[in-house]
Amino acid sequence: MANKLRVKRNAWNSSGANAAPPTANALTYGELAWENTTGTLYIGKQINGTGTINSYRVIPDASSTVIGAASFSTNNFVVNSGAVQIKDLGVATEELAADAVTSAKIADDAVDSEHIANDAVALGTQTTGNYAGSLTGTTNEIQITGSAGEGTAYTVGLPNDVVIQGNLTVEGTTTSIESTEVNIDDKNIILAHNVTGDPATIAGLNGAGITLGSPSSGTAPSLTWNNGGGVDYFEFSKAVKLTIGGTLDSTNSVGSVLDFGEYINT
Repeated sequence: MANKLRVKRNAWNSSGANAAPPTANALTYGELAWENTTGTLYIGKQINGTGTINSYRVIPDASSTVIGAASFSTNNFVVNSGAVQIKDLGVATEELAADAVTSAKIADDAVDSEHIANDAVALGTQTTGNYAGSLTGTTNEIQITGSAGEGTAYTVGLPNDVVIQGNLTVEGTTTSIESTEVNIDDKNIILAHNVTGDPATIAGLNGAGITLGSPSSGTAPSLTWNNGGGVDYFEFSKAVKLTIGGTLDSTNSVGSVLDFGEYINT
């Protein structure tokens, strides 16, 4: 038994070049032939019921419908031991078909920041969700410094002159106002607004009034309401001088001055 398998091969022609590959019907059914120019193996294949034979490459070129040999651009791919890998930066943007890579084809955390070009993602165009395009203050109410942009730090505060449109409610134990002059348009100031009941007897109103200076000072003058001990009256902590104006007669228009001195509640 022969220990060698031989197949037909193309021969050198008179010009010293390899002969052309086998023609369509150069091989019989199942016959092999080697074409040395391109290193291709051909086989005779019966293509119909009448016995017509055509020559086909054993490993044809690959296509979308044919499994075979495929070539890869060295600009994009590298092949090692039969394994094909995409080179770093091997696929340019223009080489990707529109919508070729969908979010379903990208694993979580597969694309990190170093693989995204600067300014590649425009807010409001390739993004979704809520974000602040800009922050704007209001005149004499809220002032904001810092222009809208990536990494912007904003400062929000009150201007030196503040106007509050509407009602203002301040809740707390102590409210301090540091100003040299307070102007109030209302003609009536209500103290102890949260206390209801008869002012002559309700304990919550006892001691309500106005104090000048620090209340912690025992000498601070004050005008307070006293409804303890079955009586009710305003109490001055200092001497009271009352000037009554008006014309007394045709020759005296100064008015009267009443000096009560210091009233002591006994």
